[in-house]
Amino acid sequence: MTAPAPSPLFAPRERRVLLWLTVAAVCWRWLLAVRAPLPGLDACGDLWLAEQIASGDFGALALAWWRPWWALAVAVPVAAGADAFAAAQVLGCVAGGLALWPAAVAAERLRQGAGLPAAVFVLAAGAAARGAGVGSSLPFVVLLAAAALASWTKGRAVTAVAVAALAAAGGVERLAPDDPSGPWAAWGWLRSAWSLAAPFAVLSVLPPRPRRIALVWIAAVLVLGWAAAVPSAASVLLTWSPVASVLAGVGLARLPSRLRELALVAAVAVDFLGAWQHQEPRAAVAERLLGRHLRDRLGPADVVVADLPRVLYFAGQRPAVPADAAALLQAARAPAAAFVVLGTGLARSATATAALAATHARYDVPPALRDLAAVARLQVYARRE
Repeated sequence: MTAPAPSPLFAPRERRVLLWLTVAAVCWRWLLAVRAPLPGLDACGDLWLAEQIASGDFGALALAWWRPWWALAVAVPVAAGADAFAAAQVLGCVAGGLALWPAAVAAERLRQGAGLPAAVFVLAAGAAARGAGVGSSLPFVVLLAAAALASWTKGRAVTAVAVAALAAAGGVERLAPDDPSGPWAAWGWLRSAWSLAAPFAVLSVLPPRPRRIALVWIAAVLVLGWAAAVPSAASVLLTWSPVASVLAGVGLARLPSRLRELALVAAVAVDFLGAWQHQEPRAAVAERLLGRHLRDRLGPADVVVADLPRVLYFAGQRPAVPADAAALLQAARAPAAAFVVLGTGLARSATATAALAATHARYDVPPALRDLAAVARLQVYARRE
């Protein structure tokens, strides 16, 4: 006898809803991308690497051998003539939308009716949506994390661990200069990355509990512990936001439908508002315009020294900033350092500006850039003749 075919995880109507949620997620992320004035801080490294690969310099892969996949993906449209930032935004929006499916599958396998709420939480995830808008690798890594959860709930432990390792290799991701930092970084990232999914996830511990949910909670606790113990790595909560979404979906599945719908509306409203308000100000575009202006004034052997990766990227250089103020001042002493650009932090340091005075003078920024540079609090120095 032929074994009966397994019943589909989602009914046809639920699959259509998931499809429309995916379309909504892509569109929402693209709307945020349109408003983003600049790529993310860490995204600049991937964009620069993608441009090097697209131009045939595959040796540059040695600089990011542990996580080259995002740069390789972006390099394909760049090689076809697309702008690297725009290509990364498009790919990020698509990857962010596709992340809904494995998260929904993982939640539905844990508890019937949990898939659609989990997908809504992934759709709304504010900080992860911002990552797509600034061209970072975050949406792709979030997709990997969701795929790892789907594999685990299917019982494919080896595949789940392998995919989770790829997601963990993505490391931390700085999206903007005002990202949470310091001893309270974990709380700031938890509020922006997991948002209302975190309190709703607590409902998933109430009995009766799905058999495999204990290990999902262990993963959540490990991520929270990592973020709390290492403040500089707190943005790992962004990568593993699907964990909170899946747990929240399982928790909401136990509620009456009307109450569940109200909770999802509240989550979407809070996360959408947060993502919309946390966009960088338009004045931040000064970093792009200034970088391009300086690039046109560099000689063959000249370089720009800056603590702003986006200025370096748009100046045509690898966006690797000095480790601290001492390293920046040391790099500025090199004869090739034609320009030095200081961001808000170092620009207010009397020690740094005094040390630069011996070799560099304040650069007269063109009138078209002067107001933007002032609003962005950038200081530009040129080597003395």
